Amino acid sequence: MRNYQGRPLLKVAILCLAVSLLSFFIGINLGKTSSYRNTDAEDIVAATVTDQSDIELLKPISDVMKLIKSKYIDDVDTEKLIEGAIKGMVEALGDPYSVFMNQSEFRDFITALDGSFGGVGIVLSVDENTGEIIVVSPIEGTPAYKAGILPRDVIVKVDDVDLTGKSLDDAVRLLRGKKGTQVTVYVKRGDEQELLEFQLTRDDIRVTTVNYEVLDDNIGYIKITSFDSKTYDEFKSALDSLINKGIKGLILDLRNNPGGSLYESVLIADEILGEGIIVYTEDRNKNRLEEYYSDGDKISVPLVVLINENSASAAEIVAGAVKDHKAGILVGTKTFGKGSVQEIQPFENKTGMKLTIAKYYMPSGRCIDGIGIEPDIEVELDKETSIFNVPREKDLQLLKALEIFKSPETGIKER
Repeated sequence: MRNYQGRPLLKVAILCLAVSLLSFFIGINLGKTSSYRNTDAEDIVAATVTDQSDIELLKPISDVMKLIKSKYIDDVDTEKLIEGAIKGMVEALGDPYSVFMNQSEFRDFITALDGSFGGVGIVLSVDENTGEIIVVSPIEGTPAYKAGILPRDVIVKVDDVDLTGKSLDDAVRLLRGKKGTQVTVYVKRGDEQELLEFQLTRDDIRVTTVNYEVLDDNIGYIKITSFDSKTYDEFKSALDSLINKGIKGLILDLRNNPGGSLYESVLIADEILGEGIIVYTEDRNKNRLEEYYSDGDKISVPLVVLINENSASAAEIVAGAVKDHKAGILVGTKTFGKGSVQEIQPFENKTGMKLTIAKYYMPSGRCIDGIGIEPDIEVELDKETSIFNVPREKDLQLLKALEIFKSPETGIKER
């Protein structure tokens, strides 16, 4: 893969999907940072704003803090007040993907970057219309998956905590915990009036993200369930194994894939595409921050990519690049449509912040945020078939992919 162009900052490229249990992430900025520990409110204001008008606008923060500390009936922790003020400022953005994290929250977040954490295995997002916490997908093999929690379920309550008005990260923190501990999750499903109750036992969530096999007519099949720090290595091993077995075509299944690491998705796209751009990011001023390119090497067999409404973020980068490069055919339903970029900023006092700083764009120049990617061939599953647990004989999308390899009229040819 060609080296990508970007700002001269030391960062790990990670793409963030609606804060999930994998937490769809991008770009840890490791530059010099600041801390609010042992600092008075007036000093915080002076250190963070340089414009006199901004200082005047922020003076009420200092006034409120002084009033609380002087007259509130109970003793107060200054650091908690400052933390609350910062969190409130970030929440005022109205962006579910931007969040300030205290020390324990940020520590848990960083731990999850490796793809391993204690929890129940649910990838979450926020319904932008209702503010509800929704399930993007349960992770295969995890407690949530085994219990029957489904994509599009609404998480209403965790134990005795109502999630109304809670942030995405609040929900994630409630669901995470040590292996072996229990948590009760209350779910609203579709038009059903009564909530569904799931008693789950937390487990270590680190599953293999790539599964593969050889299907009928010597067609290779690779399913990627998410993108974490080990996904590319797993994918490359699977692809090499299939190529060595002499497959005649490849089906890449990205259905119900919530995304994850941008960098891993770019590496995988580079294995599939020919020479050209894979994805680029732009800030609010239309400045390009990063560009990722593939080299001239590509797979030597025809490709079909399976997508659905739960294919998001990094999964959409791969699918979108394949479509724009005409490197294969997309089969299924329109994808989720998550194309914003979050930068992770650690602070000296071990807190941190995740802030939306850009959007990513497909090779054609289109941004799919809130829009999604349309398949080349739309195929829906039968309504009575769960999109997350499809029997092979009822998997109309997979069957269509296999049919494509048998039909010369589809336009897929040996390259």
